[in-house]
Amino acid sequence: MSESSQNEKRWSDRRDICTDVKVILNHRSYYARTHDIGLGGMFVDLNYVLLPMHTTVEIVMLKYKSAGKYISFKTRVAYVTPHGYGLEFQDFSIRDVHRLQDVLFESPYEVVRMA
Repeated sequence: MSESSQNEKRWSDRRDICTDVKVILNHRSYYARTHDIGLGGMFVDLNYVLLPMHTTVEIVMLKYKSAGKYISFKTRVAYVTPHGYGLEFQDFSIRDVHRLQDVLFESPYEVVRMA
């Protein structure tokens, strides 16, 4: 279990999913790796870029596509650690929830923490 998973309360399960994502901030792209993902957010290893608290960033899931295009989400920086960032999903549509459930529950990874 990652440090980030142990130190915070969550309202949904997190799954230990390590996958590549593109982080878009102010029209610039950075590449990172997730550590865990849940319906409420994800933790990304992006400690070489400074993301201020409460900043809105777009996340593009580079290994997951839906209807021929990459799945992407708007997120907010919820917390910062020396190992990366906790990102909270923002402005979910029903389609986004379904896409995220596909990533979470059709993935072979294990649950990290129960809410």
